[in-house]
This record gives sequence, structure tokens and C-alpha cells, in this order.
Amino acid sequence: MESRESVAEGLRGAVGRLAAKGLMRPGDTLSQRIPERAEIARITCPDAAVRAWDVVWTPLDRGRSPDPHRAVYAARGDVGAILEGRQVWGRTVGRVGRPMPALFDEQVRHLGLAVPLATGPALSVPRASTNALVWDDCVLCFGMGLERLLLNAELLEKCAQAFVLAETSGRRVRRVPWWVRLVANRRLSRDQAEAAQRHAGGERSMIRAGY
Repeated sequence: MESRESVAEGLRGAVGRLAAKGLMRPGDTLSQRIPERAEIARITCPDAAVRAWDVVWTPLDRGRSPDPHRAVYAARGDVGAILEGRQVWGRTVGRVGRPMPALFDEQVRHLGLAVPLATGPALSVPRASTNALVWDDCVLCFGMGLERLLLNAELLEKCAQAFVLAETSGRRVRRVPWWVRLVANRRLSRDQAEAAQRHAGGERSMIRAGY
């Protein structure tokens, strides 16, 4: 079983990687499911003046919770890590006023069929085919594990930038063909089912190489 110190070090490294790419700001939150401990490890991106990056540990909640991280982990057995942040282009999707459709096959493969918009004080956890959404003025991004989440966060910001620029240009935004969406989403569903099974058994999910 991985020690808490090792988990905390991995989370701090992930925060540094995301912050260096502009995908995490002070006050943004990153969490990870630790299935072998039945716990959640969470870290908040600190100010530059703060040296101690505290990791908070909480038990996995199998019931309903007002905390979006605990709510997602309880409802979605496939999710192994969550980023709650204020990415520049991701937040701008909310200002466009409509969900981001499936523009790229890689987007569907890892983020799902669309990036929906949500509002209100309580988060309605999206279905398994959705790994990102814009909730009021923040972005929630999910991954089956921490490494997958880091890749998904980068992918989401790139896709959001392309969508916002295309939408504001006034030109028609086209989705990838239906058969591409079908194949990519089936592969995502397969990976999610495997991740949920591993998490339920007290194991971490495994990242798959390639498409």
C-alpha cells in the first residue's frame, strides 16, 4: 500500500505540472481517489508565498454529499481523480452559452460526447460518458486516475480554445462523424467499466497506452 507521504508528493507534483501550464491557479482544487484506503486525498493550489502544500484526507462517501468531489466519487465508480479549476478557455465555454460538442475524436475518446454546462449551488453529477463540464464559473475535469486526469485537463483546454475561437468567428461548428463518436465512446466506456471494477476491488485504475 502506498504511503500517505508518497500520495501527497504525487499530488504536489501534479499541481506543479498543471500550474506550469496555466491549468491550475491559487484556490483551485485537485483530488485523487485512494481506493486501497477508501479515502480521498485533496490539495488546493497555494499562493506563491505559501510553501506548505497541505493534503487533506477524507473518507469516501457512499451517500449524497454537497461537496462536488465526494459527490462525484460516490456516483461515479470510474472516476479516480478530479480537477476543479478556472482554466481560461474552459471557463469561456460557459460564456458561449451552449455545451461544447464533439469536435475531435480524441476528445470523445477521453472526455466524452460533449462538455455540458451546469448552474446552481448543487452539482448534478454527469453520466459516465462525460468527463468534463463547466459548472457556473469553474471547470470540472475527471480522469480514471491521476495521470489520465492530467492528460484530460490539457486536452480539454485545447479543445475548448478551438471551440470558442470557431464559435466566435460565426462559422458553423461541425461535430466529428457519428461513427467516429460511436467507436471512440465505446472504447471510453470499456475503460471506465474496467476502472470502476478496479476501484471497487481496492485497486488503482491503469492508464492505457495509445488510442
